[in-house]
Amino acid sequence: MITVQLTELDLLESWQEECPESRTRASFPLVGMSDTKSLGVVYFEVEPGNMLASHTDSQDEILVLLSGSGEGTIGEETGQLRAGALVFIPAMVPHWFRNTGTETLHCVGIFAGANVVSTFEHALQPMGMRVLEHQALAAV
Repeated sequence: MITVQLTELDLLESWQEECPESRTRASFPLVGMSDTKSLGVVYFEVEPGNMLASHTDSQDEILVLLSGSGEGTIGEETGQLRAGALVFIPAMVPHWFRNTGTETLHCVGIFAGANVVSTFEHALQPMGMRVLEHQALAAV
């Protein structure tokens, strides 16, 4: 059994210089584990007033809002979201989420494959990269 306690993850804070409100904390639990080569998972948090910056992902994604509320745009559609929502995000469709509530937005994204390439409009700091690649471990 593989388990991950979300409250115990080491989260990396990232932001974009061009967009001060694009500030999140994230981790990719389960990615890179030998038994999880058919899916990818991201966990992220967004504080009130901040947002997950616009980007595309190379895999279909199901986003689960665990707590908080906000708005999101996927492609040309914008909608309000709150805890308990499931959101389908097709591969390569630009999307972003903004925390419009008063509590931290906690989300889990489950990707249809373990190899995920995320491409942002502007470089994410502190990495200084626009393209992030997360890959499964090769079979041993």
